Amino acid sequence: MKLEHPLMNAAGTVKDLAGVERMARSPASAIVLGSITVKARGGNSGEVYHSGDGYSINSLGMPNPGIERLERDLPRMVEVAHASGKKLIVSVAGFSPEEFAALTRVAILGGADMVELNFGCPNIWEGEGGTQKRIIAFSPRELARTLAAVENCGAAVETTPTSVKLSPYSDPYVLGMSAETLNRYAFVNAVTVCNTFPNAFAWDDDLLKGAIDPAGGLGGLGGAAMKPIALGQIIQLRQHLDKRIQIIGAGGIRSGRDIQEFLAAGANAVQIATHFMERGEERSFGSLLVQMLELEDLTFRTVS
Repeated sequence: MKLEHPLMNAAGTVKDLAGVERMARSPASAIVLGSITVKARGGNSGEVYHSGDGYSINSLGMPNPGIERLERDLPRMVEVAHASGKKLIVSVAGFSPEEFAALTRVAILGGADMVELNFGCPNIWEGEGGTQKRIIAFSPRELARTLAAVENCGAAVETTPTSVKLSPYSDPYVLGMSAETLNRYAFVNAVTVCNTFPNAFAWDDDLLKGAIDPAGGLGGLGGAAMKPIALGQIIQLRQHLDKRIQIIGAGGIRSGRDIQEFLAAGANAVQIATHFMERGEERSFGSLLVQMLELEDLTFRTVS
């Protein structure tokens, strides 16, 4: 999948046809839709996003219109994206291997240029005060089970680029095991690293409760604080992954210099979430693209 330049939005920022139409007018080279689940989700309730000094915490809960709306609207979304010279990537998030397979099939048959399997969302809770759903990225066994189901989904996964979105690993052993698992599946063309860091917390101004409401204030850490973590993940994964598997970097990008650092670490493209959510399409993608192009003559040492 060839891109005009390496800059795109991250999953969680565009959910429907209206969002795709807005992004089609942006300078981004690709549009990432989703994450989409089988059942429509309204997302978590209350205050779900907080921006602090150099970080963000969110627990959106993956609000999205579900698989039936995806099947209905995706051909039109693809048409809109392609008319603006952009690729359309569909991020999907099942709650079982079978759901991931079903969502992947709909995305491919609907004409998506790439499917992103979201194995890292930390913000799904079952019931009020309930238990947190397991994050697939942290279990190489569940990772393999889900990839096997997607491989046999009955759609053209061998010809449609597929990326796997991972959580940040603090245990290098699990990171290596997960990379070895991905290497075994020929249809995996890329990894997206990384999702937010799970279960971060920030106080409200009065120190009475969390800055966000779901799960007692726990949410995924994003923003600038994630940049060193994401760069470390890219460097480690590049050492473990087959060369055929490319890397899409995400986490804390706010400047052209940040983009260049991600590319120097081994990323082939980058995604933007917090910066986009806080500044909008033109002020984020437009300014970042200009800054990146101004720096393109600089030489960065690739970490090996």
